[in-house]
Amino acid sequence: MGTIQNMIEDVKDSVQDSAHRLEGKAAIEASKAFVRGQKKMTALLAEQQSELKEIRQDLQKLRKERKSGGGFPWGLVLLAGGAYALYRTNSGIRDQIDGLLGRVDPGIKGNLSRAADAVKDAASDVMDGKSPVDAAKRAGGELQRAGEKALDGAKDTAADVKQDTQAKAKDLKDDAQNAAKGN
Repeated sequence: MGTIQNMIEDVKDSVQDSAHRLEGKAAIEASKAFVRGQKKMTALLAEQQSELKEIRQDLQKLRKERKSGGGFPWGLVLLAGGAYALYRTNSGIRDQIDGLLGRVDPGIKGNLSRAADAVKDAASDVMDGKSPVDAAKRAGGELQRAGEKALDGAKDTAADVKQDTQAKAKDLKDDAQNAAKGN
């Protein structure tokens, strides 16, 4: 009997030794996997840091260009000038625009008229070799004010429509209730 118990103790000791060795190996493998993950993460962070540095440099260049006047919307000035030239030379376009303006609020019409005058001034400035910046700013301001007035008018109209709709809905509800009481 002693031999079976000795044998069981030996097997038990052997299993425990194997378990300790396996735990050590597992810990080593886990450490190696962790280190590999850390290396990948470090490489990824270094790459992102490099990209962020490039983005910051590009942003600084853009800021310098904007401060130095490189941000003026010359394309918009040319587009406005082309639109004005089309308006002046094409009677069909002119009639359509005049028809639309006839239906517009007089305040907005005045702003658009002043904007058109400012665009004319900008075109004249360009032809005279002067900077059209002031005229373009005036045109932009007038267009902005016209847009604000149009938006305010649209908001007022929407509020009126909402009130009318609510009143009609209430009337319908009252009519339905009265009809239900009558049955």
